Amino acid sequence: MIVPLARTVLGLVAALLFSFLGDVLGRVFNLLIGFPWDLAVHVHIQYAGIGIGAGLGAYLAWVDLERHWYVVCGSLLVVLLAGIGGAYLGRTYGPGVDQTYWWSRFATDTTVHLAAGVLSTVVATVLVLMERRRFRSRLRDEGNPIP
Repeated sequence: MIVPLARTVLGLVAALLFSFLGDVLGRVFNLLIGFPWDLAVHVHIQYAGIGIGAGLGAYLAWVDLERHWYVVCGSLLVVLLAGIGGAYLGRTYGPGVDQTYWWSRFATDTTVHLAAGVLSTVVATVLVLMERRRFRSRLRDEGNPIP
């Protein structure tokens, strides 16, 4: 019971840290390519970076490379999509940045990072716990002792 809880907490911490890293990498990518497109495209690149970073951080706490490669890739893809979705949920429902500061035009609301981290951590935890539950029921059906 304590190991899944610890993995969930570590996944949330890693998701939050990686979401900030994804934010910085999205900004650096936009600077490197020189903003050739509409500003909305570059904002979406930044939010996708936040979501991908959060998804990677959340999945790192639960990664199990002994499973089949398609299960690992599929669950990673679901967690990454949950992180991106969480970033957009945080953008939509967050309070936004206080417009009275001079840097508010370039700031990202921290709710975006928090929502991406929490949603990706919840999805990663639920996916792994469902997989373990299915594995245990399969062992029970075959007559093996439950590990």
